[in-house]
Amino acid sequence: MKRLLLAIMGLLAAFHISPWLNAQQFQDLKDQPAPRLENGIRAGARLPNPDQLKGKVVLVFFWAHWCTECKAQSPVLERLVEKYRSQGLVIVGPTRRYGFVDEGRPASPDKELQYIVRVRDSFYPVLRQAPTPIGDANHKRYKVDAVPAVVLIDRVGIIRFQHVGSMTEEALDSALQPLFSETSTPAKER
Repeated sequence: MKRLLLAIMGLLAAFHISPWLNAQQFQDLKDQPAPRLENGIRAGARLPNPDQLKGKVVLVFFWAHWCTECKAQSPVLERLVEKYRSQGLVIVGPTRRYGFVDEGRPASPDKELQYIVRVRDSFYPVLRQAPTPIGDANHKRYKVDAVPAVVLIDRVGIIRFQHVGSMTEEALDSALQPLFSETSTPAKER
């Protein structure tokens, strides 16, 4: 049991260090067409198709059930989604399985899925009705290997902002504001 806990702690440490190790790769997507988000296994609403997202600003919030920094971002996200929802802001909250639940206890995929839903419903009220795709595909497509991570996609499907780690409400609001006033050029074919 101690070995398992040490292995999990090492994995968690790697996720908190990795923003510095992978920052360049993550930033390489800025000003590029956003990769299509995959439903995978989902909790919550189904992902809108790309045509349904045209004209919307999309905030993609990558999180994990074990991530205390992610949980701390929830009130910030909730306030900003409420502020900008009427202007076309959509939030999507991809996550993935890690093979364990609370206190590092190993879990089957079904048990972990149930745990992910409980954590989402307890700590992320803003994601309860939002699409919450669960799987590795979105993390790979967006080159996300650390959480929390935020990606902002403009009204025509271009990634305009990426950030790994916690953000203040003011910082995220400053990143969002220009996306509601700018006129973007059409996205390239995906």
